[in-house]
Amino acid sequence: MGELSADVLVLFTFDNTLVDVDSNLHIAQQLDATLANAVWTKYDQQVDRAKVMDQFLVQLAEKCPQVSCVDIRNAAQRLPYNHHMVDAIRLAVDDFGATCKIVSDSTVFGVQSFVQHVGLADRVSEVVANPTHFENGGKVLRVRPYQGDHVAPHKCARCPKNLCKGAVVEQILQQHRYSRVLFVGEGDGDFCPSMKLAMDDVVFARADEVGLLPLLNENPDQIQAHIRQWEKGEDILAYFRDFFYRQYPQCRQANVNDTLVYAQQDGNFSVPTPMPRDPGELLVIFDFDDSLVNEDSDVYVFGSFHPELCKTAYERHAKKPIWPSVFDDMLQVLASEKPDVTPELIRQRVAQIPVQARMLDAVRMAVELFGADVKVISDGNTFYIESMLDHQDLSNHVKEVFANPIEHEPLDDGRTRLRIRPYHGDHLEPHGCKWCPTNMCKGSILDSIRSSKSYYRVIYVGDGTGDFCPASRLTEYDVVW
Repeated sequence: MGELSADVLVLFTFDNTLVDVDSNLHIAQQLDATLANAVWTKYDQQVDRAKVMDQFLVQLAEKCPQVSCVDIRNAAQRLPYNHHMVDAIRLAVDDFGATCKIVSDSTVFGVQSFVQHVGLADRVSEVVANPTHFENGGKVLRVRPYQGDHVAPHKCARCPKNLCKGAVVEQILQQHRYSRVLFVGEGDGDFCPSMKLAMDDVVFARADEVGLLPLLNENPDQIQAHIRQWEKGEDILAYFRDFFYRQYPQCRQANVNDTLVYAQQDGNFSVPTPMPRDPGELLVIFDFDDSLVNEDSDVYVFGSFHPELCKTAYERHAKKPIWPSVFDDMLQVLASEKPDVTPELIRQRVAQIPVQARMLDAVRMAVELFGADVKVISDGNTFYIESMLDHQDLSNHVKEVFANPIEHEPLDDGRTRLRIRPYHGDHLEPHGCKWCPTNMCKGSILDSIRSSKSYYRVIYVGDGTGDFCPASRLTEYDVVW
């Protein structure tokens, strides 16, 4: 990081802000909707949220003992969210060295599970929420109120007795008085911390007829901070860009190359508009394994469910140098030796394959700002690639996937297993490329794409020897990474 960092605290609430839902209720409904509805109906609004979630988890352990901590974590990781909110945190922390914390009336376990999943664990320095721990040998997740009954009441009439966010903000600011605070909230419980902010701070309130914004409008004499409305994650990201580039240009980190922000003629910064070109004239091609994602997707799957098969795969590849055929054989072994590993379980796992966050940002930028056609050409398979794209909310950004197709083959016991077929099947005439494996010539695919539509430029992102062939077909106007 650079020598200077923005002395700014970025403070997010969690429910209906960083994520799009009430996290406790959503997680509970994912685990057992019937029980969740019964528990939430039983307890009225006077009972703090920590106790409601605790009661649900205790009853869940009794009713469904097979539900594990992994299942609860997976439910938290699947919380719906707007990726621009995550991008806003990355920009503040990575690009300008700001400090980010989360204060929430949800649970530490739920928040941390989500934060880790979306790649923010190293960017969020603190999570203040209702603490959690496991009991009964890790079989029961318990939730305790942030401010328990054994502690003197916080005496705040506006906040639930288990958590006064205003007191939390005061404590944070006593430890370090930041030059600015940006607070992003939405509900009634966010009014109290808003009152603790100073004149140079900013409170972002969701545009709604209930919750934080009406309280701010009804009590202007109690608020010193600037007030900004937001409706979606794009609004927060746009304001953060404008704020940090205006107020802290000297703190921009030396290793940052943020092409999403441009200077206008008057020196101000704003979110750029798309290039004045017809959509689709720019073609962006991504390889998948070790390019768009950080690992070989096939090896990642076998390493997750049957690590011994990784070594076997490489041994078989030495005898049969066509990866789709090798991995198809390995999937047959996996189905035989690990019958509990279903195609759906594989889909859920491969969807979470490690990625470079900025690589995903590049895909979104290419489409949203420059109207590019983004396509994937990979010697992986369509099932893994499309699972990851869907999980990362990129299905609408990537226009086409060229990869080895997947079939679902019924088994005698009623199960199904995945079959990988070669993109260029044996029934077709050989493609005749000396650089490429017999099942796929990426160069030929690139040629067919360009012959079907005229592009003024191609940007190709790859990593392996199989990407040499398409790279050799690019022109002086194109770029290969």
